[in-house]
Amino acid sequence: MSNLIFKPQYRRWYVAVTTFLSVGTSIGLIQYAFQAFVIPLEEEFGWSRTQINLSLSLGIASSFIAPFAGRFLDKFGSMKIMASSLLIISIGFFMRGSMNELWQLYLSSILLYVGIPGATQLPLGKLMGLWFPKIRGRMIGFTMAGNNFSAVVSVPIATFLILSSGWRSAFYVLGVSTIIVLILVLLFIRDDKNIDFSEKSSDKSKIVGDKSDFELSEAMRTNAFWFLAIGLTLQQFARTTVVIQLVPHFISQGISTTVASSMMSAFGIFAVISKLISGYLSDYIPSRFIFVIVVIFQMIGIQFVLSDQEILLWIGSSFMGFGIGAMGVLGPAVTTELFGLKKYSSIFGALNFPIAIPVIIGPIFSGIIFDQYKSYNIAFNIVELLLIIAIISFIFVRIKEK
Repeated sequence: MSNLIFKPQYRRWYVAVTTFLSVGTSIGLIQYAFQAFVIPLEEEFGWSRTQINLSLSLGIASSFIAPFAGRFLDKFGSMKIMASSLLIISIGFFMRGSMNELWQLYLSSILLYVGIPGATQLPLGKLMGLWFPKIRGRMIGFTMAGNNFSAVVSVPIATFLILSSGWRSAFYVLGVSTIIVLILVLLFIRDDKNIDFSEKSSDKSKIVGDKSDFELSEAMRTNAFWFLAIGLTLQQFARTTVVIQLVPHFISQGISTTVASSMMSAFGIFAVISKLISGYLSDYIPSRFIFVIVVIFQMIGIQFVLSDQEILLWIGSSFMGFGIGAMGVLGPAVTTELFGLKKYSSIFGALNFPIAIPVIIGPIFSGIIFDQYKSYNIAFNIVELLLIIAIISFIFVRIKEK
């Protein structure tokens, strides 16, 4: 019976579901759920919004570790890197639950963000390409939806836990959740060594060109690599400056904590829808076209969330979810389209390195703007200008055949 269950045609679905959960417990819980903790930490310790947001800027650790994690993943396999990353994340959550000083918040943040690349997009693109070669884009969309499914449930759950048991208990629950997913990774995640990396993953290969796999050095000599890096980096300001501040922003607009967390659930629902749609489309059309469309949705969403009318805030949160959600799918999808699977993790890790810029600047900048003006409006408007440049960069992401 066990041999039947673990045959490749069945095991690949365990791989997909486990990857879905790994993404949800890392990106989702670390980034989205944290919004529920901002005000409790302010009240508990008297820390300013700028001081708290500095912990988000330590997400730079993800950018620094991504190239190394990518190389290790290509060398040692997905299971070892995912399990190690989730262990680091769980330690970070437990440390947050016991913290009493600001430096402990910062140290726990470094641990949390160090774990993100190896638990999410670095293994995800390769695993879905290996186990689901004919529907790679759709499966990337499904597994990355774990991020936004977590956004739907994590903020309300974290809010409930904080109100009922306190913020320390809430962090401990997040740590235990991560340990459970770590066990699933050890049981189910495997790279299939028998798949030929030169196999074309879908009919879309006819659209994007018939290419062999790139080494990292070869990819970095293409214009497409650098235009993609610029677009991905600038787009990240929408997440690090806008999305992670939405709940505090809504509250500053006079919205209750409960309604604000519900708005983030709407964000998460539309992000899941966006991932599934963009994943499906990426199997048939070049992902760079989809990039342009979803960034436009982000810009429209920002304008709505700047409103002081509750109905428009709901619409803006939904538009932002639809625009942001697709990014987690399109990054891995376009990387495999352009450069192949063999060195996917190394190349995608390198593409994520410059994302350190918005990760450092975004949260600190938005915190300073809020502390100075008691509003995020200026910060959000500047992000829209950066998104225009990102759109232009994505338009030029194309590659010549080797």
